[in-house]
Amino acid sequence: MAASILAVIGGLSIAGRIVMGSVADRIGNRPPLIIDFVLMSGVLFWLVVAKELWMLYLFAVIFGFAYGAIVALESPLVAELFGLSSHGAILGIAAFGFTVGGAAGPVLAGRIFDIMGSYQVDFLVCAALAVIACILASLLRPSS
Repeated sequence: MAASILAVIGGLSIAGRIVMGSVADRIGNRPPLIIDFVLMSGVLFWLVVAKELWMLYLFAVIFGFAYGAIVALESPLVAELFGLSSHGAILGIAAFGFTVGGAAGPVLAGRIFDIMGSYQVDFLVCAALAVIACILASLLRPSS
């Protein structure tokens, strides 16, 4: 079951990259980014109450789509906000931040699980971080 849910996340990640990348080309990067963080926060709150298998698959569909979209928006958003002269370096710094989060997140989530005996707090923390990301994304303004 876990493998099929991860496969759904991966498959919908591809769709999210294509669809939201195309949307961003038409309306700009910020609106799709905000939509993605709204979707991500909502579905992470949903995961707290998910008890049935179909609920986990619904999570996988929405989360995968939103996650893929964020990946597609990262580079054009960096270019829009900071220009192209240091695009590679700035994108590298952003990727470093994602990598640190990707490495530390599971360790911290595991520790919280060991203490609490449940992943509910982990899901709530991730949902809260997605809400914060949504707020911060709404404050983004291109450099002049």
